[in-house]
Amino acid sequence: MFARPKRLTTSIDMAPLIDVVFLLLIFFMLTSSFTLPSLQVKLPTAKGQTDTSPEVILVAVDAQGSITIQGSPVPLSQFDETIRALSQDNSDRKIHFRGDQKMNYGLFVDLMDRARQIGIVQFNLVHEPRK
Repeated sequence: MFARPKRLTTSIDMAPLIDVVFLLLIFFMLTSSFTLPSLQVKLPTAKGQTDTSPEVILVAVDAQGSITIQGSPVPLSQFDETIRALSQDNSDRKIHFRGDQKMNYGLFVDLMDRARQIGIVQFNLVHEPRK
C-alpha cells in the first residue's frame, strides 16, 4: 500500500580522521617531553674574548646587589637615567653585564628589562677566562 521511500545512507570514512588524530597525539607527546631540565650552572668562567670597543656600556653587579656603570656606583633608582644618558648619542650601544656568581638573578633580569625598555637590544655577559 504505502511504500516508504528508501533513504540514502551516508557515512563518513573515519580512517583519515583517526590517522590525523593519532599523528597529532604523537606530535604533542614528543614535543612536551623536550622540556629543559634545571641545571646548576656556573657562568663566570668561559673561553672566549670580550668586546672592549668604546660603544660598550659596562654594568657590574656584585654579590650584595651594588651596581656600577662604567666604574661609577649608581643606585638602582638612577639606573634608567644613567643608561639613557650614556646611550642617547649612539643607538647601537651594547651593554656588557658583569655579575658576581652569587648575585640575585631577579636583579639581573630586572636590569636587562630596564635597559631593553630604554632601547638597548644588544646584551653580552662578561666572564672570566677559563684557566
